[in-house]
Amino acid sequence: MSVQPMNPFFKEIKEPVQLTMTGNYAVAGGVAQTDPDVLCAFPITPQTQSVEGLSDVVNHGKLKAAFVNVESELAACAFSTAACAAGARTFSATASQGLLLMTECLPMAVGWRVPLTMLISARAFNSPNLSIWNSWEFTLIDMGWNVIVSENVQETYDSSIIASRISEDSLFPTQFVHDGFIISHSAQKFMAIPDADVLKYTPKKPRHHLNPENTGTWGGIVTPDYFAEGRLGQDLAKEEVFGHMETAFRDFEKMTGRSYHLIEEYNLDNPSKTVILTMGSMCGNILSWGLEKHGIGMIKLRSWRPFPAAQLRKLVEDHGIEKIVILEKDDDLSGILPPVGKSVASALFGLPVVLRSLIVGLGGRDVTKDEIEYAAKKMEKVSDNKGRLYDYLGVRETKDKMWEVRF
Repeated sequence: MSVQPMNPFFKEIKEPVQLTMTGNYAVAGGVAQTDPDVLCAFPITPQTQSVEGLSDVVNHGKLKAAFVNVESELAACAFSTAACAAGARTFSATASQGLLLMTECLPMAVGWRVPLTMLISARAFNSPNLSIWNSWEFTLIDMGWNVIVSENVQETYDSSIIASRISEDSLFPTQFVHDGFIISHSAQKFMAIPDADVLKYTPKKPRHHLNPENTGTWGGIVTPDYFAEGRLGQDLAKEEVFGHMETAFRDFEKMTGRSYHLIEEYNLDNPSKTVILTMGSMCGNILSWGLEKHGIGMIKLRSWRPFPAAQLRKLVEDHGIEKIVILEKDDDLSGILPPVGKSVASALFGLPVVLRSLIVGLGGRDVTKDEIEYAAKKMEKVSDNKGRLYDYLGVRETKDKMWEVRF
């Protein structure tokens, strides 16, 4: 049975066209336009529609690709990495427990320098118990992949194409992330790009790969004499990724008129010198809340990995930002700060900036405008980086009492 929303991608798209789809189906369309050779993913909520849509495009004959069914997410990652190492343009997708199950081979794709792309429909890990709804589990697993994050359906469609370009240029695997259910299952309008333009933007380039005529060793053991040198080589190569990302964003803007950056700013020259920092679908909530009306700025992260530390530091210095409240859909039990807060604090080390992280929206809970306003007002009373640096917001302490933020 056909997935009806995929109909526009069953034939050639010859000119820009406005479509309405869920985030997952929009991703399926964008990935199909990049002409992948191999598609391999194990279905897990809430990413399933993305590969379901791709299977239908293959079934209709529009996309000439191998759609490989496997028995688990680990098998999907291992097969995808091997296919990419053999020279195929390869796509996969997962979320939550599936990402955990892939953990064994996620670093392998980095070490082998293969341009694999993967959608993450961000979903909570199963702790304290099962949840299929949104949290930022991807921030808790950092294996050296590039990671870019989208706010809405237009951005996730665009990212499905941009990620392929970043992977090919940097020779590092790239995850592109949208918030599970909030974007993955939200039907929104977006502008699709002509097929010919996408193919021109994402050319398949010659690269190292498994080749029986030019043999080499892939995945062999590395002794203590060489392992550290290999890690240093990877670290130095990662320094070049920002340049590849910026070029990909710049060329994408030339093609579509839509502008993307590693880090984006809104109303930073506000009188309070206070900003909210976040990423993903929450950014739209904050913008609709009204930054200028409340005298607050916002910093939106698009690149989570590599983390744009120098760019963030420059924004803070150039605009004289004094306070940053970080809203993040993750936590780190018994840690000093949750993951986004840790990265921000490290990037701004030594600057006279007051930081706090507020953990919100875990397990798919709505982040309300009242909570955004509460966070901004709470920061008015914070004057230093002493004491507790993070807390949970919008959580019940008891049935009839809300948890009071403790900083």
